[in-house]
Amino acid sequence: MYNIRVAVMLVYMFCLVLVANCYGLNPSNPLRNDIEVVYQWKVLEYGFPTETDRQTAIANGNLVAINGVPIDVMPVYSKSNSRLFVTIPRFQGGIPYSLATVIARNRGGPILQPYPSYDLHNSHGTNCDGITSAFRVALNECNQMWVIDSGIIGSEQMCPPQLLLFDLNTDTLLHRFRFANNTYIPSASLFITPVSVVSDPPPRGSCKNSMVYVADVSYHGLVIYNYAQNMAWRAENKFMYPDPDYGTHTIAGESFNLMDGIFGMASDKKNLYFHPLASKSEYSVPLSVLDNRANWENNLESSPNEFRSLGKRNSECAAEAIDSIGNIYGVTLNPIKLLSWNVNTPYQAKYFREFL
Repeated sequence: MYNIRVAVMLVYMFCLVLVANCYGLNPSNPLRNDIEVVYQWKVLEYGFPTETDRQTAIANGNLVAINGVPIDVMPVYSKSNSRLFVTIPRFQGGIPYSLATVIARNRGGPILQPYPSYDLHNSHGTNCDGITSAFRVALNECNQMWVIDSGIIGSEQMCPPQLLLFDLNTDTLLHRFRFANNTYIPSASLFITPVSVVSDPPPRGSCKNSMVYVADVSYHGLVIYNYAQNMAWRAENKFMYPDPDYGTHTIAGESFNLMDGIFGMASDKKNLYFHPLASKSEYSVPLSVLDNRANWENNLESSPNEFRSLGKRNSECAAEAIDSIGNIYGVTLNPIKLLSWNVNTPYQAKYFREFL
């Protein structure tokens, strides 16, 4: 299962790299229909604060370079300090830290550096005030980054899953929220995908006016977090479950079974668009329905008529991302292609734009 999920996550990361490089997350780049290799590794190279820290990690079994696989990647552009963030979830031991920035070197390959500090990672689940296993990240308009930490190393729930909010201007931890047991099943749930929506950003509003939506891929649900109220609740719907007809996937000629539920998500601030990995369908639900905690207090499967089936693709899809004009980009698995669809059009093949 580890190798299967890694293969799919690599396609997820591939999608984000394409979106970052092809479709203008960097405001200085025009719309492009090509891709370029920004960084690549044969084996990840981890940087440490000191050589003593490196040797200690090796001695304790916390540095096994071949065990690390980058899963999520997020470019952050600014005039003075453009950076690339990478997550390396602890699917197994030997991973010294799970959230990093990438540093280019004149000679040799790129090197990872722990973010925001090595000390926040090196307890390996024994201190839940640190970072146990960062899975994916989401940016908002306030130059802040939400990080979903699954709390899982290997298959063991070391700490409760949590959301961390970092100020990218100062690289400081602004906020931590630990999910309560009524929002997940320990060692069964796997929180993977955060989507951040600021309903009323500055200068008129506040960054506190934020909601974060988190996909539970293995226990097939969605957790909604209200930052201003510091409260979270869970929603479930049949569309979040995998479709058994599409649980067999083929990547680069290799087939495997993986019945992952809700996986890719994006939002235009009106609706949440989503799909399970084991599915060819795309779905949506109004944010106003999800954001009303009263809807879900007594029934996790409330408001079924508010969830819409939009249509089908020709293939399963891993990640998706949305731009400022409502184009949702996603990479299909078989064949691997980058598609886009505008939320103002029907979800039909004739309205898809294909780039690869």
